[in-house]
Amino acid sequence: MSARKPAPAESPRELADQHDLRLHRAKQLARQVSYQGLNCFIAGFCWHKGDADMTVYIEGLAEPVAPAELTILEQPQ
Repeated sequence: MSARKPAPAESPRELADQHDLRLHRAKQLARQVSYQGLNCFIAGFCWHKGDADMTVYIEGLAEPVAPAELTILEQPQ
């Protein structure tokens, strides 16, 4: 038998980074995301040097959105 240790739990920063990468992929593939119950598309985003999070711009909205406020919608298989 193998005595393997369980993988360490991911930190909140690692989870946020993974979410940011998924948002980047959603923009590349023109996939919809959910913001305040509405389905919308990402118009663009910007990583600020030194900031922990990126800024996301949604089509049709003038103000930027925090990445944590967006939910990536599952695509039908």
